[in-house]
Parts: sequence; C-alpha cells; structure tokens
Amino acid sequence: MFGILRKFFLPVVCPSAIVSTIHQALLVVLPLYVLTIGGSLAESAMIIGLKGIGMMVADLPAGLLLARFGDKRVMLGAAVTSSLALGLMALFPMLSVLTASALLLGFAHGSWLVGRIAYVTDTAAPGERGRVMSLSAGTIRLGNVIGPLLAGLLIAAQGYQFTLGAFAVSSLLVVLFVSLWVSYIKPHGQDNHSVLALRDALVDNHKVFLTAGVASLALMLVRASRALLLPLTGAALMLDETSIGIAISIGAMIDTLLFYPAGSMMDRIGRKPIFIASLVLLGLSISLLPLAEGLWSLVLIASLMGVGNGVSAGVIMTVGSDLAPKMNRGGFIGIWRLLSDVGSTSGPLIIGLIVKLSGLAMATYSIGFLGLLGGAFVVKAVTETHRRPAETKPDR
Repeated sequence: MFGILRKFFLPVVCPSAIVSTIHQALLVVLPLYVLTIGGSLAESAMIIGLKGIGMMVADLPAGLLLARFGDKRVMLGAAVTSSLALGLMALFPMLSVLTASALLLGFAHGSWLVGRIAYVTDTAAPGERGRVMSLSAGTIRLGNVIGPLLAGLLIAAQGYQFTLGAFAVSSLLVVLFVSLWVSYIKPHGQDNHSVLALRDALVDNHKVFLTAGVASLALMLVRASRALLLPLTGAALMLDETSIGIAISIGAMIDTLLFYPAGSMMDRIGRKPIFIASLVLLGLSISLLPLAEGLWSLVLIASLMGVGNGVSAGVIMTVGSDLAPKMNRGGFIGIWRLLSDVGSTSGPLIIGLIVKLSGLAMATYSIGFLGLLGGAFVVKAVTETHRRPAETKPDR
C-alpha cells in the first residue's frame, strides 16, 4: 500500500482530492448561488444539469486531445479551464455567465477524468492498477464528505463570490501538482487525433463496448439510481430530513471505508468478481427498499448499498484502463467515459419516468432487477481483464 501511495500521492491522489472536493462542493454552491442572484428554482436545477451535459460533451473531444497533446497537457488544460470558469462565476454574478461557465466547468471536469485514466493506464503496472484507481475513487468519496461542509462554512463566513474565488485559486493548485509531479508521456505515435479516430476506436473495439462497456453503463446507472431512490424512499416512509440524512450518512461511511480494500481485492482476485458483487449487492439492496418499514430498516438497506458501492470503487476506471488498446487509446478512453456518463445521467431520468407511470415501488423494483440482470450479464459476457498480460494485448 505505502509503495503505491508514495508513487502516486503527488501526481494522482492530491490533485484528484482537490478536484473532487471542489466538484462536490459546487453541487451545493451553484444552485444556491443562482437563487441568490434572483434565479428561479428551475434555473437553479438547470445549472447542475448543464454541468453534467458539459461532462458528457467533453468525453469524446478529450479523447482526441489525449492523442494530440498527451495526458499531462490535457489535465493541465482542464485545471486551467476550471479555474477560469470559477473565476468568471465569482466576478460576474449573472445568470448568462453562470450558464456558460457551468458548461465550461463540466467540460473541464470531464477532460480531467479522461486525462487521469490515461495517465494511470500509462504509469501503473496491471498488478497495481486496481489500487491506484481505487485511491482515485476514494478521493471522490472524500469529496462527498468534505466538499459540502467546506462550501457551507465558506459561504457562511464570506459569501458566494468569495467561495467561488477560493475554488478558482484551488484549481490553480491542481495546475501546480500536475506541472511538478505528473510525468510528461509523449502521445503514442500510432494514435490518430482526427475525428476518424473515434470511428476507428468504436469499430475496432465494438465487442468490448458491447460487453464490458454495457456492464459499466449498467453499474453507473444503478449507482446513480441508488443515490436518488434512498432519499425518496425515506420521504415515502414520512421520515424527517434528519433521519433520512442519518441513513444516507451511515451508508456513505461504509462506502468510504471500503475504497482501498476494493482496490486491493481487484489486484488480488480480479476485476470481474468485484464487478459482479457490486451489481448483485446494489440490485438486491435497491430491491429491498419497498420493504423498509422505518428508520432502522432503511439504515440496514443503506448499509448494504454502501457495501455494494464501496467494493466497486474504481472498478470501471480499472477495467477501462486494462482494456485500453495501444492503437487509438485516446478515442477508446473517450468512448468509455461517455458510456459511464450516459449511465449516470440516465438513471434518474428512468426513475422519474417510471415513478410517473407506475409509482415509486415499481421504479425501485425495476432498477433492482436491472442491477441483478447486470450481474448475470457480467458473469456470462464479460471476461476477466486482470489476468490478461499487458504485453500480449492485441493492437486494436
């Protein structure tokens, strides 16, 4: 553990922790900032949606930029762009500026994630990749805890514009970490950085995307759905906000504690068993939500969800890294990230549609069944990526 942490602490863990903390804090800051400057509730929600759209839009262009400039320059560009967008939000409290900056922020965050996956792919040995990716995933969980709390403290002390300005400066710290400690790796000479590279990557790796890619989409969909179904179930049980928060927090703590053991298991027993366990546990726990009768049953289900989500920390990034080919690697990683983002975006939309048509219980059972079905699909269709020697990977 300590050898891997020493090797990747400065180039990966530290900048990722800053990025994740800011990203989670903005989920609190931006909607409230919009209301403060006179925006409506709909416009407040729209800002977060635009940020998500910006992330999805970034995936494919960021893959092409990888092939053209390399992962270090993509991460640097993402950090500078993020700082610029946050600075604009702080200096110009207008809805039009916030709208454009939210898209820009999403684009920067999506590009950062693509660059980080590429860097770990290039620098981590297959036998340590799971632990490195789980450490990266752990920073997201750390951001879930620290980000909203930090945002609340800064807003209460100095206001929204100061808070956004502080986040803009913090993004420049990411530039410092990447500049000093991320090694520049020359883009692969055979990589094509034109739009045709995306087509080639899709055609050459279509079997991977139709198996492991679909499984990753399913896992992200179930994960995103869990985050919405848990509070909705608490509300349906007529629990107060404090009780719902307790259930969510207990699940989140279990989730956070498991991120490094998850990476260690991925490197020891393989990626596929972890993938299956996560989908099955999440599917099962979500299916149990309609059976909850009060706070303690909801806490137990939330705890099982925390285990299901925690054991999969970094698994999607790790599998994508394992499968990334030498030819058109940037295009492949861009498409892989897009599949993940489609999964996380579509989950809440599917829930909203089913709730409207058939009610919350049907939505819960549907997502739970999808998780169990996803686990069965991984058993049948997805091959283990960890035992596949890197040197024998065919060029796709």
